[in-house]
Amino acid sequence: MASPDRPDEREPLDLPPPGRTFAQRFALWLERGRALRGRVERSRERSRLLDTVFEWIERDSDIGGGILSGALAYRLFLFTLPLAFFLVSVLGLASDAAEQSPRDLARSVGLLGLVTAQVARTSNGGASAWVALTSFVILVYVTRVLLRAVSIVHALAWQRSGRAVKVALKSLGVFAVGVAAMFLIVVGAGAVRHDVSRAGLLATLLSGLGFAAVWLWVSLSLPHADARWLDLVPGSLLFGFGLLVVQVFNVYILTRLLQGREGTYGALGIASAVLLGLFFIGRVVVLAAALNATLYERRTRGRQTEVQSPA
Repeated sequence: MASPDRPDEREPLDLPPPGRTFAQRFALWLERGRALRGRVERSRERSRLLDTVFEWIERDSDIGGGILSGALAYRLFLFTLPLAFFLVSVLGLASDAAEQSPRDLARSVGLLGLVTAQVARTSNGGASAWVALTSFVILVYVTRVLLRAVSIVHALAWQRSGRAVKVALKSLGVFAVGVAAMFLIVVGAGAVRHDVSRAGLLATLLSGLGFAAVWLWVSLSLPHADARWLDLVPGSLLFGFGLLVVQVFNVYILTRLLQGREGTYGALGIASAVLLGLFFIGRVVVLAAALNATLYERRTRGRQTEVQSPA
């Protein structure tokens, strides 16, 4: 028998009906959500940095950053396949001089190395000048397709419209050289990590700066309103750091989990992993463009406000 000071814990508690309990909790969540949103809005008014971050996120959401990243990942995948065939065919033609297989030469490249290894494994040493020429022609076409997609992303970020995007021959050349430069940076950093382990960290960090510098140069040929090159530096630094993080993830985690496990994961598993890594790259491209556009628009509004304000 339970004492009056300590009621029996087995006795049922006087609780409201289940439906009412859920309604009360839902109303409480809504109230807390409104209160949190109010605090965030008040904080945005007091903090310029916080307001900038939220405006950047809102711009990314307005242009459909996630969907654009997926579209870029698909076009990057189409770009990677002929590039892998071209590398395998060229490296196969030069294998006697290099005394290495295409898989060995591309081991430290990350996702591209993984795709190249798959192509090299299925080619059975059948590389030829004809394959190299054909893959190069296809590579030029998919490079133009990829450039158009990247240009549309930048036009949406800067102008909120991608209808007037046109791919000029000069822009295609700049973009192709930029992609080749970033590929050489990846290969060079991978070679340093492979040969000199102590210098691997420094080479990896410097590769991020190299990515940023190359993307800054490429961004000048992409839609960027009337912004100067200094206005494109923040997004370029974000691109360099983001691509560095993606590259480290691909080299040290993703490719090592997938290498030699085709029988476990299957072709669809390998393709899904490659698309995941390419989606991250697409996300970096979209966020970098949105950041530059957001900062430039805020600076423009600030200058207009100064001009319109009375002395």
